[in-house]
Amino acid sequence: MVYVNNEEKIKKVKLEKDNFYVVADFDQTLTEGTSESTWGILASANDLGGDYIRKRNDLYEYYRPIEIDSTISNQEKSEAMNTWWKAHINLFFEYGLKEDAILKGINSGNLKYRDGAKEFLHKMQQAKVPVIIISAGIGNIIQEFFKHENDLLDNMHIISNYIEFQDGYIKTIKGETIHALNKNIVNLEDKSKRLLENRKNILLLGDGLADLKMVSEKDIENTITVGFLEERVEENLEYFNKAFDIVITNKGSFKDVNDILKLY
Repeated sequence: MVYVNNEEKIKKVKLEKDNFYVVADFDQTLTEGTSESTWGILASANDLGGDYIRKRNDLYEYYRPIEIDSTISNQEKSEAMNTWWKAHINLFFEYGLKEDAILKGINSGNLKYRDGAKEFLHKMQQAKVPVIIISAGIGNIIQEFFKHENDLLDNMHIISNYIEFQDGYIKTIKGETIHALNKNIVNLEDKSKRLLENRKNILLLGDGLADLKMVSEKDIENTITVGFLEERVEENLEYFNKAFDIVITNKGSFKDVNDILKLY
């Protein structure tokens, strides 16, 4: 089902190939709603053992409902997400995450594009539209997934959590931990920011209300926001319709986005 909530804004903010850029989440946005997350894919590699999987699942079952609960305040949710991310990262150290688990997870796991996403990315590349991917997932896996699909394109810029390995084992997480509530374009490298200077309009794509924070409040007037809603649809639809210009439910496709915005 597709909900167009702000036709006036969509008519006003015209997205043309030389005046806009894309800011997109990865997990359950560029990938299917039923696809494994970049965190979950490591469990598919079966390298960390049953205790890791059990503890990882316990964390997920406790914190995921908090992440997608639209009635919880951002402050409370942010604190919970920070605790969750750090606890999961600690499991990587506790059970000795190996670098080759990344490729094993991609090859054996259920990491799949959302319908039309691959074509969308290539159309943006052909039009030379920058695509900024801001993910609270694992950047190493995102990059390897794109490489695996032959889709690591020159117009892509990825902000995410990157694991640094030494002698094949996890050494550290680079920089500040990015979780669901602190994703934004501020962390983009200066050379990438310069590519956006003359592009005033934005297409934002996400699967959670927190994804709206990927762009600053001052830019939201020039941003067409698209929300893919897959979980707890009845509970969250009202909140999504108030927050996003376009809401797409029930395994929505990027073809739905193009049908409305006529991007290509």
